[in-house]
Amino acid sequence: MQRFTSIVLGAGLLAATSFANAAGQLAPVSVRGNAIADCTPPSDAQECADFHAAIRKNFSTREIGMLFGAASAYPEYRTSNDRLRAKYTAFVREVEQNGLAVAVAAK
Repeated sequence: MQRFTSIVLGAGLLAATSFANAAGQLAPVSVRGNAIADCTPPSDAQECADFHAAIRKNFSTREIGMLFGAASAYPEYRTSNDRLRAKYTAFVREVEQNGLAVAVAAK
C-alpha cells in the first residue's frame, strides 16, 4: 500500500512539474548560419542567386573553376591560387559588411 501511495504521489508531482514548465516555456529559437556561407557554390538555393550572379561579375570562369572546382587542374594554380583565395575572401567580407550591391558596383 505504501508503495502504491508513493507511485501515485510521484506521478502527481511529475504531472504538476510538467504543467508548470509548459506554462513558462519560451518560444522556439531558429538558428541560422551565415547566409553567404550557406550560398557557397554549388548551392542551388533561390536566395543565393544574387550572390552567385555577383561572383560571376567579379570573377572569371577560370577563377570560379579554381575556387569551386578542381583547382589543381589549372596551370595557373601554382602561381595564383593564394592571390585568388585572398581576393574571394575579401569579396565575401565586402558582401557581408556592405551588401551585394556595393560588392558588384566596386568592380
